[in-house]
Amino acid sequence: KYLYKKKTKTLVVFLLQILMWGMQVIVQFFAIKTFDGAIKLDLQVFLKWITISFAGWLVYFLICMLESYFRARAIKSMNTDLRDDFYKKIYWGDIRNFEGEKRSEYISYITKNIDEISDLAWQSVFNLVGRAAQIIWSLAALLYLDFYLFLFAIFSSLLMWFMPKIFEKRIEKIGEENLQAQAEAMKKFKDLIFGVHILKILSADKWYFKKGRETSQISEEARCRKSYMTEILECAMGIVSVSMQILAEVLVVILALYGRIGVAVLAGAANLIGGVTNGLSNLANAKMLIMQSKPYFNIFESSETEKICRETFNESLALKNISYAYDDREILKNLNMDFKKNGKYAIVGKSGRGKSTILKIIMGIIKDYDGDVLYDGIIRQRALDTNMSYISQDVYLFNATIKENICMGGDFSDKAINEAIIKSSLYNDIKNFTDGIDTLVGENGANISGGEKQRIALARSLINGKEIILIDEGTSSLDRENRRLIEENLLKDKNLTIIMVSHNLDETSKKLFDKIYEI
Repeated sequence: KYLYKKKTKTLVVFLLQILMWGMQVIVQFFAIKTFDGAIKLDLQVFLKWITISFAGWLVYFLICMLESYFRARAIKSMNTDLRDDFYKKIYWGDIRNFEGEKRSEYISYITKNIDEISDLAWQSVFNLVGRAAQIIWSLAALLYLDFYLFLFAIFSSLLMWFMPKIFEKRIEKIGEENLQAQAEAMKKFKDLIFGVHILKILSADKWYFKKGRETSQISEEARCRKSYMTEILECAMGIVSVSMQILAEVLVVILALYGRIGVAVLAGAANLIGGVTNGLSNLANAKMLIMQSKPYFNIFESSETEKICRETFNESLALKNISYAYDDREILKNLNMDFKKNGKYAIVGKSGRGKSTILKIIMGIIKDYDGDVLYDGIIRQRALDTNMSYISQDVYLFNATIKENICMGGDFSDKAINEAIIKSSLYNDIKNFTDGIDTLVGENGANISGGEKQRIALARSLINGKEIILIDEGTSSLDRENRRLIEENLLKDKNLTIIMVSHNLDETSKKLFDKIYEI
């Protein structure tokens, strides 16, 4: 698929490889002529052909340089396309994949696994074509020199081509095991790095270093197994290749003794047969590496896509007999709630009662619940409702400017941006930053406070014009005054439907809710 999409670039590489290996075979004929001049003690002939041979090698290496350049450009393009497809795959996949350990798998895929594909798949495909060209050119040359040399080369070709079939299943299994181990190690590495500050505070250095070593063992053991098994298989292929090379040399000498080929041909014939056997050995190795790459493409075989709810409600949203359990623990049971369009609602209760779960069911993030979500009395499909905006207490910001984190690529006027900033009580903070709205927030907002992160997330929701806003402790990091101002701004807006989860409702704000559900 990717080779075909970049067919012009790949065809250029294939053509250069055909020319490159063809030039190498032609140089072997030059060597035969050079050797013939030396045997006949004809200095003029010798000097002529050795000069031509040198020029031939220069042309060969020039083609090599061009092939390397165009190969690198082709691989770059295919890797970019592969990442683009992966971005689409994860973007349109189930949103719940981003709440758990799959995030580590995704990071591993988009970094390390792409590098593996580059080496195992793209490089190997190019090597496969190149070595095939080497073999065909060498066979053609041998056929020209002697039919028996050609027959022997054909026999060697068939033997070397079918050898990898013996190891095919084992090779694929090695690749699959390594892929799974590296994904598991990535999760553990990420866990250690993200939690190191907690371990330092607790002086848990022994536990930290122990877990670090265990994680390294998982990664390196799989890599080691893959490395030595691949080398063993390559050595087995090498033994067969060397055996064929020795037999080829014996055959060349026999043919020379019987006068079927000239003595000068000895200089090139063995090299040409070596070109076939070595080409086949490398061809077999390339084939084995391509087999190892197969598991890395399995992620694209899944047809799982996120369902998107295109409808919305004009009058009411209702939860009817909603029940939900997680890991055999009942979170919600026969829950019923009603929300009117443009109404303001709060859901309060102790931790662990399922408040956040309710918002995720309304949003369509959680789909495996019992009961129904109704829009204007009609059962809504179990899908993500992108007409709503969801603000959680765990805000994520991109390593970009405040403006970019608010607009998220949208084309908004300065007036719209300012309105969102004012409504989210972010205006004074931005004034205090040296670069204002163009201030870089750092990785996940590392350069700003938790309260500022939450206000940016709120501004991000408001600027998109979504009139249904679900807030899951979305103001918990704010000071009391800012929290009160923001909540009043939202609750007094007659065009917004607000459903808010909170442990700590401001007394003034309580009066602005149409209903407060306690669970």
